[in-house]
Amino acid sequence: MENQAPTLMEDIDRARETHRAHLWGAIISAVVSLFLLPIVGIVAAYSGVKLSNAMDRSWFGYLFAGMGLASVTLWLLGLVLWQLGYFTV
Repeated sequence: MENQAPTLMEDIDRARETHRAHLWGAIISAVVSLFLLPIVGIVAAYSGVKLSNAMDRSWFGYLFAGMGLASVTLWLLGLVLWQLGYFTV
């Protein structure tokens, strides 16, 4: 049992020490993309993928990457539907 996987908090602390920019970039840009500016979701996707490669629990980074990509995708879909005349502002 000496090769036991770290807990989630230990994994986050290790990521904070080694990949601070990707950790905070993923968290902040995902929140900003959901509530203020959807295009920032691209930064969340990039940082989330980099973070998932750095952590033992890859789902944590992919969670923020998914939030960012969902925000950008829905924004682009809204722009396309608006241009096609399906709804007006």
